Amino acid sequence: MLVLRVLTLAVLALPALAQARAQDGCEAGHCSALGSGDLQWDASLRLRGMYFDPTRFGIGGSEDGYGLLRALGSAMYRRDDWQARLQLGVHAEQGRAGGPGGTDQGALDVQQAYWRWQGQHAWLQLGRQEASYGSSRLLSVRDGPNIRLAFDGVRLGWRGGAGRLDLLALRAVDNRPGAFDDRSEPGAHLWGAYATSAARAGSGQWDAYLLDYQRDGARFADGNGRERRQTLGTRWFGQADALDWNVEAVAQRGHLDTATQRLHVRAWTLASDTGWRWHQAPLQPRLGVKLDIASGDRDAGDGRLQTFNALYPKSSYFSEASLLAPANLLDVQPTLDLQLSERLSTQLGVQLAWKQQRSDAVYTTPAPLVPLPGSAGGARRIGTQYKAETRWQASEDWLWQWQLAWVDAGPALRQAGGRNTLFASIVGAWQW
Repeated sequence: MLVLRVLTLAVLALPALAQARAQDGCEAGHCSALGSGDLQWDASLRLRGMYFDPTRFGIGGSEDGYGLLRALGSAMYRRDDWQARLQLGVHAEQGRAGGPGGTDQGALDVQQAYWRWQGQHAWLQLGRQEASYGSSRLLSVRDGPNIRLAFDGVRLGWRGGAGRLDLLALRAVDNRPGAFDDRSEPGAHLWGAYATSAARAGSGQWDAYLLDYQRDGARFADGNGRERRQTLGTRWFGQADALDWNVEAVAQRGHLDTATQRLHVRAWTLASDTGWRWHQAPLQPRLGVKLDIASGDRDAGDGRLQTFNALYPKSSYFSEASLLAPANLLDVQPTLDLQLSERLSTQLGVQLAWKQQRSDAVYTTPAPLVPLPGSAGGARRIGTQYKAETRWQASEDWLWQWQLAWVDAGPALRQAGGRNTLFASIVGAWQW
């Protein structure tokens, strides 16, 4: 409670600093002059209420409703071609059955703390930092859960007329409940390169990336142990008048060392999100379709692991309910987006989902992957998910979101003891 009171007082004090900045003639932002540089402040608060009936489709879970609070405050000092940023965060959970999850609750701790140098074309960033690339299918800040994903490490980048190239050597932060006790996850790393081409009118842009991923304690239907994967991917995305598209193809190799054997990883995925928007029509409707295929394991006894691993994906990969992970999955999801007003929009969608391989399990979020007990083998059809998600930008500072989903459980879930699931959520986010 003391930490929350301190943060509250800090948030109340920040507008006074912004007023001082305006009087000092500082450039746009909540900042004040300090020496030959400037000190910039920002803060955010998010409240989220969530309800599941039941959790985990009723397989080891039951009806549950709880609240989450996230409070972040940061200070960034900028001078010439370098900057340093410190962001602190406190996260709270109330009412969750069985107590808080791993990304629900944490006392005051460092969310980000990095030093950055920015040249004309190159840049270097060193320390604890958030990282998100592409459409967040494989590397995301994980904004849905209460504690956002951060990494310890270094990134080096280059920008030019042809596009951009980022090199990264990172280790995910292991969130712990105490104050200032978060550490890099033991035995884990993410190394690689991510390139994006410059924009070309009408023809879209390309991403290409190569990532090396390792972590201990990986869990699959075929076995548990230390996992190491090399991920090679490409993405083509863009917009031409009313048409927009986002297509991504990924291949993975590597190995999983279990207690008894080494399984050789051979996995892949193909994902797309394509839509057409009628800009001049009332409500500016966008009709889209998402198609996803993520490989599953064909034979548990063949010495190979073919289950795709999306590494560090956004939790709302298919919906804000975050019920299914992109592993051993084939799905089709038509969507309809409506712009009800300048500040109010909604999306309606239906997801039809199957297992890509009958012999493998159904996998759930959050990352790392978790196979649902009893879901391997048997039926392929997972079920149908209906969703409605509304977003209201109430003011420059406040954003509200409402999310509702219903899953009609199919045979693959019911054979494991699963049943129909209702999800509801409300989010209020304040940004200063």
